[in-house]
Amino acid sequence: MVRSILIIVLVWFMHPDVSIAQKAIKKQGDIYFESGKYRDALAAYKAYNKTEKDPKLLIKRGLCYLYSNQPDACITDMAAAHKLKSLDHTRFKYSGMAYFAKKEYTEAAKFYKTYLNTLKPDSEEWHKIVKEIKRCGYSKNYKYWQNLAFVENLGSKVNTIYDEFGPVQSPTKPGRYYFSSARAGTIGGLRDKKGLSDVLKGTYSSDMFMVDLKDGNWSTVLPFEQLINTPKHDILQDFNQNGSIIYFIKSSDLNTGVLYTDTFNIDRDPTKLPDPTNLPFKAERGDKDLFVFSDSLILFSSKMDGGYGGYDLYYASKKQNNWQEPLNLGAGINTDSDEIAPFLIKNGNTLYFSSDRTETLGGFDIFVSAYIPNKGWENIKNIGIPINSPGNDIDFELSFDGLSALFASDRIESYGGKDLYIAYFKDQVLGQLAYVEVPDFMDTQNNLLLNDSIKVDVDEQNQIIKEPSKSRDFVSKPLYFSKNEDVLNTTNLNQIAKIAELMVIYPDIKVFLTSHFISEGRTELDLYFSMKRAEKAAEELIKSGISGHRIILYGCGAGLPLASPSINGIPSTLADKTNRRIDVNILNGANEDVRVLYDIPVVAPQYRDTLWDNFNEKNKGVTFRVIFSKVSQMLKSDVLGWNLENIVEKRANEEQYTYTMGNFVKYDEAKALKDRLIKNDFEQAMIVPYFEGFPMDKVKMMSVIKDYPQLEIYQKAEKK
Repeated sequence: MVRSILIIVLVWFMHPDVSIAQKAIKKQGDIYFESGKYRDALAAYKAYNKTEKDPKLLIKRGLCYLYSNQPDACITDMAAAHKLKSLDHTRFKYSGMAYFAKKEYTEAAKFYKTYLNTLKPDSEEWHKIVKEIKRCGYSKNYKYWQNLAFVENLGSKVNTIYDEFGPVQSPTKPGRYYFSSARAGTIGGLRDKKGLSDVLKGTYSSDMFMVDLKDGNWSTVLPFEQLINTPKHDILQDFNQNGSIIYFIKSSDLNTGVLYTDTFNIDRDPTKLPDPTNLPFKAERGDKDLFVFSDSLILFSSKMDGGYGGYDLYYASKKQNNWQEPLNLGAGINTDSDEIAPFLIKNGNTLYFSSDRTETLGGFDIFVSAYIPNKGWENIKNIGIPINSPGNDIDFELSFDGLSALFASDRIESYGGKDLYIAYFKDQVLGQLAYVEVPDFMDTQNNLLLNDSIKVDVDEQNQIIKEPSKSRDFVSKPLYFSKNEDVLNTTNLNQIAKIAELMVIYPDIKVFLTSHFISEGRTELDLYFSMKRAEKAAEELIKSGISGHRIILYGCGAGLPLASPSINGIPSTLADKTNRRIDVNILNGANEDVRVLYDIPVVAPQYRDTLWDNFNEKNKGVTFRVIFSKVSQMLKSDVLGWNLENIVEKRANEEQYTYTMGNFVKYDEAKALKDRLIKNDFEQAMIVPYFEGFPMDKVKMMSVIKDYPQLEIYQKAEKK
């Protein structure tokens, strides 16, 4: 992107005549567009001063927006081209693609149907669009599916605006992953489709990289040495069974290539490496996605003759030290669409793979199938959101413990192109812990291996998901907003989406949204509008399918600032930024085990406000608050001017707001405030006990009452 802008600037200096310079900019954009360099083309079309009046350029720019993860801008440009009476009907298709990327499937189907009416029936394009319309109907029910995992992008330390794909975990070093990437700085640099160097039209060739996950953080990404990475596309495939040998493809055009083997040893001896030409996997005919189950069994995807159409999944076994001819996994797995990227778990009876068949959420989705002895591959399932998306989701790699998986996806949330994502499963894939030498699908169907196999007998081993896994980590970040009260800014929407995914996976946890603000002069307004901001975040969670009773809202107004509002009488800019936020607290349910890591704002002691620190210190144990009013609108009362830790509370599914005051360690102090409120006409005032900042039910109270004598005092007093 930076390079293209610099070129545009240079063109302007070389052609001071505005008209000539503008034509050069357009030509530059067209070259990038035809080369598939959409981000560079976008910069040129945005700089060209006649794009807004040219329907053809609007369609091109809209497509650039679409492939740069900006579907809304794509829709705007397609609508503008339509208004200019464009005769290019592809604008309807691209609008459909943009709405599909946004998961607005009904709207996407409308545009696809409009485009379909412009096509010749039974043509190749006609059949493609029919498939997309069917996919819209399939995808619109995605929100009702059960979520099996929580998904996160590996972040900017690993991913770039270019492609990262093909993750493979190290067989010997826990936490280490290898992958391929066509990013800036690769040895081959910019290459055209034939593999020749081309700085202008070329895209980056791919190299192989490695990265370590240590203490929850990803290390610096390191490239393989230049003896392995070359000017060609170097595409990682897999390791042999003990991890001593790496398999990778060198390709000039990404369609065909040559399979190589190597080792990481400095004193490598090529004569001791296995000869890759002996494998039935043939990269030169287009075979890809080599998966090494063992030194006697491989799986891969191929377009070889005799398949069901497109790429099919095959396996090949070694018998008496000789590799046998590859066999198609059959109609239970393969279709007339593409099936790629196989991953067979250790028990040999559960297969993950990607397919672009009609029953996907868009492009390639990840599927899973269980092998039933004497029946074959059955129960093929799309594993659903959040692992699958409207983009292409491929290269599934399950961790050795069955608790997580890495995969590649070009969804609109990515940095650009394909990114690497990690999925944390709600339930452990136990079959990954049960290793067999000879999977049932080979032993029972084909009798390819005659030797006795050592198998682990696991009850219901064909079940993909079985028992709860270990605890999961979740990083909770505050939702910051500006003076414009943009609670639903992009950053916050992404964080809210992560919270929603967590709550879908763990149906017993609750979330507490505590909203803070800076004082605008009136306590009742500060409290009420801080609650309204929390409600905005809650509405987004509810849109994601979270029940309102699981969302508890606190509006603190300006009463509990983290940063001091002023320093030496001067309003603090730190407070202006820090105190405009919504804190997100996660409360585990009885059957859930989530470890929450809180990304708490850092404020130096000299700038902190003691009100917040004192409030939090008391919340480490049992406190007592006084409920004094329940209303449907904003409460206006002089008692709010007492400034005794006023908080507005409610569940997201409730209509009324509950006003509380005080946060006392001693029951008698709460009793004194209650009596004072009653004298001020709040006759329904009542005391409620809290534990660690959350209201207690009777079960929780009985579990901690022995450790907190004040609770016994409260219990005895309230019974009178």
